[in-house]
Amino acid sequence: MVNSIVFLGECMVEHRADGDVFFGGDTFNTAYYSQHLLAQNCDLNPSIYYATAIGKDSQSEQFKALMAQSQIVSDFCIIHDTKTLGQYWVNLDEKGERTFRFDRSNSAARDYFSLSHKLIDALNTCAIDAIYLSGISLAILNSADRKLLISALEQFKMQGGFIYFDNNYRPTLWQQCSPIHDYFALMALANVAFLTDEDEYAVYGKQSVSDIIDLHYKGAGFKQTLVIRQGAAPCVIKAPNQGSLFCVSALQLAPEEIVDTCAAGDAFAAGFLVANLAGYDFHAATAYAHKVAAAVIKQHGALIPSHFLPKLSNQECAGVDTFY
Repeated sequence: MVNSIVFLGECMVEHRADGDVFFGGDTFNTAYYSQHLLAQNCDLNPSIYYATAIGKDSQSEQFKALMAQSQIVSDFCIIHDTKTLGQYWVNLDEKGERTFRFDRSNSAARDYFSLSHKLIDALNTCAIDAIYLSGISLAILNSADRKLLISALEQFKMQGGFIYFDNNYRPTLWQQCSPIHDYFALMALANVAFLTDEDEYAVYGKQSVSDIIDLHYKGAGFKQTLVIRQGAAPCVIKAPNQGSLFCVSALQLAPEEIVDTCAAGDAFAAGFLVANLAGYDFHAATAYAHKVAAAVIKQHGALIPSHFLPKLSNQECAGVDTFY
């Protein structure tokens, strides 16, 4: 039973391609969709927390209001006296694929662990049940804070804590050092790893999904569940208790239906996480995750209104593949 999940990272001010201004950030996107999907789909009601640092300005206050409206608990949200939210601008091509321009020069989230050790203490004492973090969560921290976090995660895992890791890799955030050491450390701890194929190839220099699976299973002996997203291609699942991997096809959308691919992978992770908590096996959870991602890319922005999100169906699920 999972009663609490903390999502760690950075939410930013999003300047959308349609001219609107709202919020977005990989782990916050997943927290937002997880909370809304849980609220409308199942009797399970774990508390969803977001751990970050924000400022005292009006945009930070608007973000706090969004968390409250979405019923995301802000106990691990820390206020910075002088810094605020980072910002990013979205450009879209004719296929809805996005490119970004970022400004993190005044980002409070980078100083999160120098402001407070509240989350570290919660991990060390296993005061929470699960944590979700990403490659970006790691990249925005300095090396000392990354070591502090990984040490706390090791303690958390030894006490039975559950760890979700999304490999989201942004090369511009790793210009001062290689991410491989920290990625391997997180992969060794993760119970579930949400991987995007192109990010894996960029980090490890591999060229195929089978190479990635060999790296994490045969090469390093890791025993986590791998959920490998391949965009519009089928998602590949490899779990420790299954001898072979399997694939689940993505929904095939017409080109004119794809408006903005921002947060597609984050929404997919939320759909998978929530469906599995609700008792769906991996195949059914993946199929539902594809539906959630498809709903999101039909709208502008990383965060879309919850009424666009699909509900879980009433199909029979044995639940034999659930994580917990």
